[in-house]
Amino acid sequence: MLVLYPVSNSSDSKIQPMKQTLPLKNVKIIDFTRLLPGPLGTHLLSQMGAEILKIESPKRLDATRNYQPKKNGVSVLFHALNHCKKQHIIDYESPEGYQQIVTMIQSADVFVEQFRPGVMKAFKLDYETVKQINPTIVYISITGYGQTGGNSHKAGHDLNFIAKNGLLSLNKDALGTPVIPGFQLADISGGSYMLIAACTTGLLAQKLQQKPQYIDLSLSDASSSLATIPNAMLQGGIPYQKTPILSGMLVNYNVYQCQDKKWIALAALELKFWNLFCEILEKPTWKTDRTDDLIVGVFDKKKLEDLFKTKPRDGWVKLFINHDVCLSAVQELEEVNSDNITCNYGAPFNCFEG
Repeated sequence: MLVLYPVSNSSDSKIQPMKQTLPLKNVKIIDFTRLLPGPLGTHLLSQMGAEILKIESPKRLDATRNYQPKKNGVSVLFHALNHCKKQHIIDYESPEGYQQIVTMIQSADVFVEQFRPGVMKAFKLDYETVKQINPTIVYISITGYGQTGGNSHKAGHDLNFIAKNGLLSLNKDALGTPVIPGFQLADISGGSYMLIAACTTGLLAQKLQQKPQYIDLSLSDASSSLATIPNAMLQGGIPYQKTPILSGMLVNYNVYQCQDKKWIALAALELKFWNLFCEILEKPTWKTDRTDDLIVGVFDKKKLEDLFKTKPRDGWVKLFINHDVCLSAVQELEEVNSDNITCNYGAPFNCFEG
């Protein structure tokens, strides 16, 4: 989480309490998105102060309304993604409903949709039509594969997108079988987070250029940047799968099971962290000035595996709590949320003003 503070002219170096200011206050966003990518993105934009008008047709309600689990008859996921929005169920294919949407567009700043290419044109709500209604609009289309190309009209979900852009091939078990992540990589990194960037840069471009903006956001393309390091290595002639530097190749950047069957993450990548780790453990012979000495096979990983099984996870955390060795408990979601389960899903940053 990024916290922004204004520059102070005061000679007092101590930061004084400041009131929160929301950077997208007074920005109105019409939200035609469904499921996860767009709704999470507009939720985060609402946390930044934007007013979100969520639009659903009675003919095609957001499917997450039916997702389990439910509380008091309401889907927990749907509530988490949409509780901060003004929700409107409008039959925009009827003349009366369409006019309601037109009125909303006239006073909006951003229009976000998440249908396959051509669908919004059938509703007379495509970019060319909307910019005639509102010449200052920022229009964002979220699709799996973009507005053009051979895959543009294909259906898809997160698993398809990370399969198509190579991310899934980088996540395999010891037998070489691709492992499905426990979270949605393309939907969130390529959709929700990129929507924030598309919205804010689109608003800036509109202000600077004084004309409407159209942004084509492809989940598959946008999330492919998660493979920046493997792609750079490949271009340098070193396939990442054969040299998985950050994916298990090094003993100092790995996960270990503890005495209580819980796990610890050691990320002492820089040698200063590793050598301090060794000093605290009173293992001077493990110290090194060469990263290559810490490659699995060069360094016997079993030494670390056996070591970590001598204490419970929280005992290791306590031992290193005052030392910078980049060691963390692998926490279960129940632990992370044990004190306060919220539906905030973390605003990207907080801003404050004096």
